[in-house]
Amino acid sequence: MALSDILEKIKKEAEAKVTKLEQEYKAKIEQLEKENKEKQKDIDEEMHKKVEENNKKIIAKAENLAEIERKNELLHAKREIIEEALESAIEELSKLDNYEEVITDMLKKADLKGDNTVVVPAKGKEEATKAAIQNSGKSYFLSEKNSNMTGGFILKTDTIEIDNSFSTIVNEQLREDLEIKLHKLLF
Repeated sequence: MALSDILEKIKKEAEAKVTKLEQEYKAKIEQLEKENKEKQKDIDEEMHKKVEENNKKIIAKAENLAEIERKNELLHAKREIIEEALESAIEELSKLDNYEEVITDMLKKADLKGDNTVVVPAKGKEEATKAAIQNSGKSYFLSEKNSNMTGGFILKTDTIEIDNSFSTIVNEQLREDLEIKLHKLLF
């Protein structure tokens, strides 16, 4: 065998090995690309699931916040209605036809003793309060000054002051009961 035959044989074997290596390389690349596509598909599916879960959580939070906001607005509206109803009640009490009788009864129930008990009337209700003092049988005096309240009166002695204004009675003494009753009536 001549040297040229040996070189030719080596060349053919080398080319065969190169061809075989190229085929193995192509097969390996195809295998890696296939595995990469499957991994990418799995990753995409996992991300899609996570996005869906996050979206559901976000929507649930938004719905929850919307419900809380709706309840707050409803509560605020109810409070406004109740507040308006109470203010209206105070106004109506001060406009009663029997205002003098109501004040008389309140004065009769007042248990303040003293020689210097003064009754401070509501602004514009001085005459009705004066008549109520006389009708109550109490030895109270009508104050020369009035108070800027809707109706009722303030009892004063040297040591104590009792606010019997309609606003104070309704808002501080009767409010809770009235709110419950109004809530039942209105809602």
